[in-house]
Amino acid sequence: MSECVLAVDLGTGGPKVALVEASGHTLAWRSRPVATHFVDSHEGRGAEQDPEEMWRAIVDAAREVLAAVQPGPPIVAVAVTSQYMSTIPVASDGRPTGPCILWMDTRGAAHNLTLLTDDSFMLFLERHGMIPLPSGNDNVAHAYVLQTYHPEAYAAAAALVEPMDYVVARLTGRVCATQSTVFGQLVCDNRRWGATEYDADLVAATGLDPAKLAPLVPLHGVVGEVLAGPAAELGVPAGTPVVPGTIDSITSAVGAGALDPTAASVIVGTTSVMVSHIPDHRGDIGAGILAVPSPVDGMYYVMAENGVGGRSLEFAQRLFGVTTPQEAVGLAAQAPAGSDGVLFLPWLLGSIAPSPNDDVRAGYVGLSLHHDRPHLLRATLEGVALNLAWLLPHVETFVGNGFPFVRFGGGGATSPLWGQILADALDTPVHRLAEPRATNARGAAFLAFADLGHLRLADVPSLLRVEQVHDPDPATRPAMERALARLTALHPALALNA
Repeated sequence: MSECVLAVDLGTGGPKVALVEASGHTLAWRSRPVATHFVDSHEGRGAEQDPEEMWRAIVDAAREVLAAVQPGPPIVAVAVTSQYMSTIPVASDGRPTGPCILWMDTRGAAHNLTLLTDDSFMLFLERHGMIPLPSGNDNVAHAYVLQTYHPEAYAAAAALVEPMDYVVARLTGRVCATQSTVFGQLVCDNRRWGATEYDADLVAATGLDPAKLAPLVPLHGVVGEVLAGPAAELGVPAGTPVVPGTIDSITSAVGAGALDPTAASVIVGTTSVMVSHIPDHRGDIGAGILAVPSPVDGMYYVMAENGVGGRSLEFAQRLFGVTTPQEAVGLAAQAPAGSDGVLFLPWLLGSIAPSPNDDVRAGYVGLSLHHDRPHLLRATLEGVALNLAWLLPHVETFVGNGFPFVRFGGGGATSPLWGQILADALDTPVHRLAEPRATNARGAAFLAFADLGHLRLADVPSLLRVEQVHDPDPATRPAMERALARLTALHPALALNA
């Protein structure tokens, strides 16, 4: 049996664990949920998860995956990718001392604003590429949240780390991070790819305690080996190599073959993101598009986060009394392209790229008495796709060229209807990937195999299997153009402070 990587993809909703071959084929994968606890405070809305629940979910999913493939294949490495701009306080052995403060937590928003001066703004922008987010959705704000709301957990922590680095520490007993995974802490000079030291000026500007920063390791190589205790829990051999953790959006780019400026992919999971890579460090802060150091050698991941994606469909299901995503998509298919004039504006958590605005909110517009659930559900799918269509030319300008086609991965890519809607909205061919839910896990596995010398990342695009190619339907172009024009025109009017 072929050698495999055990890939852990820890998303906001919980982990997916997969056994992935060097060909990219997934032998098996399983998922488990993790609950999010929302906390209201006078400083904003908190969002927390239990890191111990994360670990138990990973263990349960891993054991089920390994049991599903018999005889078990040789596992050459464990790779971990996760959602990011979330913060977990950990002890020196990697165990959590308190809760995970999620990326959607806003309690540190006012604190971040106190860090911004004319001098610090330019320092952050020139050396790092991002400023402390006024929304509070970054690790700088989360450190403040832990100090303020969980002081004992903060005091007990040896380091504040992202979820992927927490899981790596739990596996190996080694607390560490990379230039890429600490992006949300704003403490590395990203003008140089591969940095393994923090920038003292940036650390001072963030106000972060240097003693709470995890030691940096290279973007490539082996971090350590799975310890006997975690190995017994997971069901893998003790001593299995563990590679550096990765940001899930970057592994989605790798898993969807977007490895240079000529290629782009769209990933629709909980959120929507358009991904690519460029060879230099720059940003367009006005459009919310940044360059993040990537494990792809010498390259920077194009961060073009577009906002909620699959979470929009979950919201619509709950709102309209639909039980499953499959039922929702089936109902949406009954409505015509353009949803008979109904438009969904998908800014349920504010808008990100290409027009960042924390105060913008979502809505359904264009409703008449004859409209029903199919129109509203199709409008939900179209609204997510149109938001990506608004983003596409900004990403093309950022990378310096157009894209002949776009690959489509993530849970949203299980739907042929959403694939066709995306092609119609982008007016670009969409290659909907096979095994799309494993896109992140596949990317993490490809990076691990490359670190071990088992493949070249340049060969990844040739390994990807396409489930279906969706060409834009010219008949839908007028409806899509009208809908996109309305979406962009309504954006400023839907800000709470407009």
